[in-house]
Amino acid sequence: MGGRLPAAVAIIVPLLLVGCDKPEEVSSHSQPVPSSVFDPMALEIIDANLIKGREIWVRTCAQCHIRGLGGAPIIADKADWAPRILQGKEVLYDHAINGFVGPQLNEMPAKGGFLDLTDEEVKLAVDFVVFASE
Repeated sequence: MGGRLPAAVAIIVPLLLVGCDKPEEVSSHSQPVPSSVFDPMALEIIDANLIKGREIWVRTCAQCHIRGLGGAPIIADKADWAPRILQGKEVLYDHAINGFVGPQLNEMPAKGGFLDLTDEEVKLAVDFVVFASE
């Protein structure tokens, strides 16, 4: 089963990217698409919790945070994430679990809209984002 996950991710990530293509008209809450798209599988991770967090992130969070849809901070964009990370993980956990509307009216829905996720799964995904974005 260990070999199935990388293959599944290799299929899922491109599909998410295709599904996240922006329409021609750009919302005032959108951010520019980075010139190179983040590849979560390119990160060398040995910590089991970060690996699990990456799996959860790919399944649920990538669709917004890989391209900045709706003003979502783009993963691995240090400038985007630094002020958020400085608030501490407890604040990030709270915003990811309970939802958050930012000063630019960009919205993080509770659990990214995946309400079947446990709080622990959301925290693992947040830990992965912090790891990838520091």
